[in-house]
Amino acid sequence: MSLHPIAGRTRLVAATRRATLTAVLAVAALVLPETPSARTAPAVRPAAAAVAGGASGSASGSASGGAEGVLDGTVTRTAHGWTASSVAGPVTLRRVSGVSGPFSATTAMEISRAGGTGDWAMALAPLRNPTTFFTVGRTYRMQAWVRDLRGARRPIGMLLANGNYEHRPADAAVYGEYTDTGWHLITRTFAATAAGRADTAVYLSLPGSGAFRFQVTGLTVREHVAAVPARAPVKPTRTISFAGRAGTAPSAATWNHETGGNGWGNRELQTYTAGTANSAVDGTGRLVITARRQTTKGTDGITRDFTSARLTTAGKVTIKPRSYVESAIVAPVGAGVWPAFWLVGADVKKVGWPASGELDILEGAGATPTIAHHGMHMAKIGDPRTDMPYGWGEAGGTVDLGVPLDARAHRYGVYFDEHVVRFYIDRKPTMTFWASDAAASGRTWPFGKSAFIVLNVAIAASADPARSAAVRTMTVGDIGVYEGGVPF
Repeated sequence: MSLHPIAGRTRLVAATRRATLTAVLAVAALVLPETPSARTAPAVRPAAAAVAGGASGSASGSASGGAEGVLDGTVTRTAHGWTASSVAGPVTLRRVSGVSGPFSATTAMEISRAGGTGDWAMALAPLRNPTTFFTVGRTYRMQAWVRDLRGARRPIGMLLANGNYEHRPADAAVYGEYTDTGWHLITRTFAATAAGRADTAVYLSLPGSGAFRFQVTGLTVREHVAAVPARAPVKPTRTISFAGRAGTAPSAATWNHETGGNGWGNRELQTYTAGTANSAVDGTGRLVITARRQTTKGTDGITRDFTSARLTTAGKVTIKPRSYVESAIVAPVGAGVWPAFWLVGADVKKVGWPASGELDILEGAGATPTIAHHGMHMAKIGDPRTDMPYGWGEAGGTVDLGVPLDARAHRYGVYFDEHVVRFYIDRKPTMTFWASDAAASGRTWPFGKSAFIVLNVAIAASADPARSAAVRTMTVGDIGVYEGGVPF
């Protein structure tokens, strides 16, 4: 969700994640979301800088199994097929030899530009048989060793696309920024969602403005055997129901109410209450959380213009790792409305947040009524207080359902274990993130332990009390828990 104080910790504002992520970059490489400023593609492919060279070289080696997809990721023989371009002026490509680092290659591609102002720059490395290499549904890993010879903390990213940012076998991308001149490995595991096209290449996203000088080697794309959720019995291990007479509170044996109007670290405009006007069962097995435009002084003495509810199962019901949890939810829409269904590590009081971990199964942003978001929160390795989130702008983290979230119920779910987290909407996989990629990007992996459930509807600070709708509701069906895997 957002800067909610959980056991004395705070959380980053979801609405500004993409704008603020670069602030947590240090020396280590980070996986960054797809920010438009760093990733805007040219409207038409420009003339690209050619690199001197003859026949194509051999494929580079990789720790992953399977055939190599990159034509020559270490430019061992020539730089044939590499191109580069920039709206701010020419980008120079130069094959260099005599490099050394934590790899066997001795050659690399140097990519540089003297300066200029613009909003995109790129280099393309050719793939071997891109039209047949990718199979929808199979898992691959792309990686490269990169270094910033200026140590200037300029962003460099890797994805798969043509020069117009099209013909993408997957939406996955990985970015890094560095304050040193050493070599760093950037890596991303992904499932192919489309076939490649003849012009699909490894797209290296470069700074749009200013000078830069990078070296890249060990560029590789291979099919990869990655952990996936196991299959579980069709029937849930446990069902958390909302049985009861219409208008009554949900079971106190399962649910806690968190109350107050302190802004929850995010300047939110509601006060959470424990009253049935804001959270009650509907008599048909569903929970209804209602946000109301209603000026109220909360239990903490703070007066707010909205009331709503936030419920958790902390200390009462936990979800074990290697489980899939889902619920059919009708989420509210409208400017400022912020519904969420999420999990927080059960040890949050002991280790704090974000070290506890958090999985945002559903987050809505009311001003974009057809969009459902997923998110993850992990701590930076060696710094348990620093949040390194993943989701929203990442591949599969922002899903357009085509109809408003309040048009009908959708099943929102997540599977988590010590190796992988996978999100689902209507039992179709959307976003996947692996522990190996988290570690490579400097993140901890707190998802091999139990978590509790949180349900809430917040009112974002951007909402105008005079214009916001008087009532917004989120309807939550039974929550199914499937231990051991996914039931489909």
